[in-house]
Amino acid sequence: MTKSRDAITIENTLYRVLGEITIERAAEVTSKSLSYLRSLTDPDKRERLTIEDSRTLDLEYRAQGNIGYPLLDTQIRMIEAAENDKFAEEHAFGQLACDYVKESGEASAALVAAMLPGATIQCLEAALRELEHADIAAAPTIANLQARIQRARDGPVYHPPDG
Repeated sequence: MTKSRDAITIENTLYRVLGEITIERAAEVTSKSLSYLRSLTDPDKRERLTIEDSRTLDLEYRAQGNIGYPLLDTQIRMIEAAENDKFAEEHAFGQLACDYVKESGEASAALVAAMLPGATIQCLEAALRELEHADIAAAPTIANLQARIQRARDGPVYHPPDG
């Protein structure tokens, strides 16, 4: 019976690499048994591919004329996906900050132009509009920053173990 698998896993990539370079060649270059290598492709088994064996298999993959380092590439994609999950709030705050800086910069420039002698009504209205945009951008930035400060003061949330 075929097991359903996540799209991006070391086990899936290893399965492909072993199929490409052959499991016999993988056993030879890693000095691991065939059964052990097979077990590494099953995410339900406790055995895990070591960094050293991953590097050895990627280099053998290249030595056989293939392009790239599939095990390394998979690890990078997995880390990037985890990074997006783990640091989503920081990325969101960064975007909020960028939006605020953009709007406040435009407001500052429009305000300086509006304060110059001879500024037209259109120039004054544009400055007011840009200041309003900056004010709108400030609200979510302030709220996010306040929430982050509160969490930093309170410390991490404790989740008691189940049972």
